[in-house]
Amino acid sequence: EMSDGEIIGFVSVKRSAAPLFRGPDPDQSHLSAIAFRDANVGVDLLADTKKILRNRGAIRLVFGQDTRHFFPGLPSECRTLSDFLMVEGFAEGGEQVDLERDLKDYVNPFPRPELELRSVTNADVPALEAFLRREFPGRWTYDVMSKVLQEPDPSCVFGFFDQGGVDGFALLQWEGSVAPIGGAVWRGDLGPSWGSLGPIGVSKSRRGKGEGNALLGAALDNLRDRGVRQCIIDWTTLIKFYGGHGFEVSRTYKSLVLDFRD
Repeated sequence: EMSDGEIIGFVSVKRSAAPLFRGPDPDQSHLSAIAFRDANVGVDLLADTKKILRNRGAIRLVFGQDTRHFFPGLPSECRTLSDFLMVEGFAEGGEQVDLERDLKDYVNPFPRPELELRSVTNADVPALEAFLRREFPGRWTYDVMSKVLQEPDPSCVFGFFDQGGVDGFALLQWEGSVAPIGGAVWRGDLGPSWGSLGPIGVSKSRRGKGEGNALLGAALDNLRDRGVRQCIIDWTTLIKFYGGHGFEVSRTYKSLVLDFRD
């Protein structure tokens, strides 16, 4: 919105990522960012946005959670924005958190030296993609393989290997990453020598055997050995799992959804 040639507010909306990967609702849109000088401007902007989206056939508008997002959800400390959006019809959903710890003194509490846990190489990329498409089709496959293609080499993925195949992965990022995504949006707050881990996962057939903890520990060892200090694991509810490696809650987010069918 403009006033006397000056921008006094804006809204940024993304369409569904359904054309990019399997899973998203094609009729869902995402509110990526909104800013305004006063509440009246915000009301007008959001009213116009709702009208446009309805005319395009959208059935809901979700705050954040879009690919290459600014925010995965609404930070809990942003009460003024939360109140504004709820007055405008958004409903609160569940909570997610970011977790952080300094890796300077990290010691892996779940070492499994008998497992093959190492960085992915160029030769491993076909097996990595096959694993992801089998076990985590959708956004994780899209995000990880896009990241691999943009970075100088695939060592941004740490893998769990067995009998020549891939049975687990962890996406790693650190200072100097070409295409920072996910938790790396907070790299300015994390400070120099920042790091990020996630998503992470193992094959369904390998779960419940402690191998996920072993993969996580070895991946954090890798980040620490690269000189990473403050490390973030973003947008999760697994506080106990990551807490076993010394991570603590640093931010809390709420899901906010506006359903146009209500």
